[in-house]
Amino acid sequence: MTLSPSKLTFYDQEVWNTFVKPGEVVEARTLKVFGKSTAYDGYAKGIVSGCFDDHEAFCKAVKAADKAKHGGIYFTLQVIDPRLIGRAFNRLKSAEATTSDQNVIAYRWLPIDLDPVRPSGIASSDSELKAAIELRNQVASYVISEHGFSAPIKAMSGNGGHLLFRLPNLSINEGKYFIYNTLVGLSKEFDTDKVTIDTTVFNPARIWKLYGTTARKGDAVPAGPGREARPHRMAYIDDLGGHNG
Repeated sequence: MTLSPSKLTFYDQEVWNTFVKPGEVVEARTLKVFGKSTAYDGYAKGIVSGCFDDHEAFCKAVKAADKAKHGGIYFTLQVIDPRLIGRAFNRLKSAEATTSDQNVIAYRWLPIDLDPVRPSGIASSDSELKAAIELRNQVASYVISEHGFSAPIKAMSGNGGHLLFRLPNLSINEGKYFIYNTLVGLSKEFDTDKVTIDTTVFNPARIWKLYGTTARKGDAVPAGPGREARPHRMAYIDDLGGHNG
């Protein structure tokens, strides 16, 4: 399903600059790894993680990781302690520790994840994804008009819709409280029997689907008699909303 003529990903410098400011680091985390890859210098099983402040090294590692068997590749959405780079310096490896809430030093984004209602562990169909994107755009307009936010980043997670609104300066406790209450309010206002807003993404160390990597829930299913296709799709940004760089 094509939603945008231009698909921006973390491999684009302007996207990297939007999320990772000078002096900051980001953790890339790959779940359900099993097998060998040049991304982590051999065999790995379970969670593979690394912290990066170098875009070129990040791209090389993540692209290799996405070619291997995995259950999703994510990144730390909020601002994390830059000292974490000492755990895995611009590389991926089997995780001994990952970012915790105590490692987050600032909230930057209000994340809104709109997910099609379907059985767990399967990819969305094109019609389910379309419903999520349509609701995403309605929610974006509502938040702008009701809360006074500027235009958000709009993205496709691989199976649903994403919105990211830039937050004002808030303490960790203020950010957590604000995000939780905003998500609960939006859920009550907009949830349908087809698409719901995830109200659990308020914690500081929340990981977020890494744009440019493949969402691989269940098996990729082709269309057939009486059956909708459920493909594995690449997550991407279709509108930076003026937040580039």
